[in-house]
Amino acid sequence: MKFIRKFLLLILLFAPAAVMAGSFDGFYSNVTAENLPYFTKDLAGMLGSSSYSTGRILGWGGFQLAGHAILVPTLNKNNTALGPRKDNKNIFIPCIQGEIGLPFRLDGFIRAIAYDGLTLAGGGLKWGITRPRDEDYTFQTMLVAFAQAGVYKDFSLTHYSGHLVVAFKTPYVTPYLGAGVNYMVMTVETPPSSDPSLAGKKTYTTTPHGTLGLNIKLPMYMDMSLAANFASYGVGYEANFGVRF
Repeated sequence: MKFIRKFLLLILLFAPAAVMAGSFDGFYSNVTAENLPYFTKDLAGMLGSSSYSTGRILGWGGFQLAGHAILVPTLNKNNTALGPRKDNKNIFIPCIQGEIGLPFRLDGFIRAIAYDGLTLAGGGLKWGITRPRDEDYTFQTMLVAFAQAGVYKDFSLTHYSGHLVVAFKTPYVTPYLGAGVNYMVMTVETPPSSDPSLAGKKTYTTTPHGTLGLNIKLPMYMDMSLAANFASYGVGYEANFGVRF
């Protein structure tokens, strides 16, 4: 428990620094027709993260409410839409996600982001390929599909994502592995003065996505997970903390 408390404290201390270091403010001044697809892929990979924290569905009557933090330390080398790479080393996005267990091995969830000028909302479904079980040393698998739409002062987006997740339950932790694909439509709303032709320009991108994580069941129905994400930007990280029962 001491380690967990220290970890959560580190998140609280360093998350604001991450936000200050990475921002969408440079989009207006630096976006071009060449770097826009790479920016779209990086953002799609981030928004496709943290939609699951294990491979087990909640089951009928279950409920989960959690805060999620997504961090990408280094963007794709061709993504200069936010400025020179030396000035844009990371992007941090937090979100809140609520889930409820439904019949027929389905979970429904909604998620929302309103931070650093980016406002986004969406939701989706999870379907348990295997029935939810609590026995140790068992595999759990599920499919996740969701859609979300968002807006920033200089761009708007529509994002779709689908994943296959496999988890293996042990007495103390549950490792999980996910693989999926993201599809995003990005629209430039405010073009830079250097290239007015970008006004209304739409970019369509598809990018694969992978996740390797560890779920930790805590007392009092608390739930925490840590994971590494793999997408067009390379490696990113996520942390999730909430209540689940």
